[in-house]
Order: sequence, then C-alpha cells, then structure tokens
Amino acid sequence: HPEAIEDDGILSSIQHFQQEVQTFISSELIYARQARDHRLMMTPDDNGRLPLHKALQDNARLGSIKLLVKGNPAALQYSDF
Repeated sequence: HPEAIEDDGILSSIQHFQQEVQTFISSELIYARQARDHRLMMTPDDNGRLPLHKALQDNARLGSIKLLVKGNPAALQYSDF
C-alpha cells in the first residue's frame, strides 16, 4: 500500500533507518504530499506537465505513480502542452 509511506510509525522513527532508507522515504514522501494537494495535482508546471507526468519522466517508483494517479485520475487523459 503506497499510503503506508506516511504511517506515523515510519515517520517518527525515520532517523533510526539506514541513510539509504531515509533517502528513499524522504523522496517518496514528496510524491505522497503532492498527491494530497488537489490544486497542485491539477496545475501544470512551467513545462506544461502535471505532477504525474513529471514523476513518470523522472522514473518515479510504482507506489508513487499509484498515489499520483489516485490524487488526480484525470491526469491519465491529460496531454502535456
């Protein structure tokens, strides 16, 4: 479940994980927070890309992609400018 990245138990103990795990969790949290911001999910960036499209271009992990699709399912039908 991609939503588990925001579990309070994980977030409260992140400093106890190895550096690689901390880096992974921090990077995935960025996508999770974006997915919760409806306005952000609907707003193209300066290059005309929605967060989902940028994440795909950046080779984001599948869990992050799932969160972004859940946050804006219409992005699957949206073409970049």
